Amino acid sequence: MKKTTPHWIIIGVLSALLLAIGFKFIVLGSTAKGDDGRTAVLLEPAERQAILGEMRGLLETTQTIVEALANDDLATVDKTARSVGSAAIKTVDFKLRAKLPLDFKKLGFGTHYAFDEIADLAKAGKPVKEVQQKLAETMNNCIACHAMYQLPVVQSHP
Repeated sequence: MKKTTPHWIIIGVLSALLLAIGFKFIVLGSTAKGDDGRTAVLLEPAERQAILGEMRGLLETTQTIVEALANDDLATVDKTARSVGSAAIKTVDFKLRAKLPLDFKKLGFGTHYAFDEIADLAKAGKPVKEVQQKLAETMNNCIACHAMYQLPVVQSHP
């Protein structure tokens, strides 16, 4: 009878290592404890600017939607909300996604999908109040994300 215990030990150690790496990149991302109690997401300067740019785009979109709703302009709501919907997720670099903690990604992706829902409501001609309610719910994702995370400037090492 051939003994294969050492092989199983190596397989077990490698599996544990892969699980630990997967946990680090999928769940935790590239993070540290922030100086204000929030989780600091550690990104390269260009990655940080990409995330901040996306957030500014969502804020600008929200303002456009609020104005369009005030004018009962559901066509503009549909077009504007759709522009930052789930299709926008595909533009995020995979390397950057790996650095983002899982809950950050859930909030971000959830926000993009919610803008699809806002667009769908507007396209279906739902009452302005119903579209406003969905936008208000969506803004809770923004509030939660900003309450939980910060994007500090990380100094590059020469």
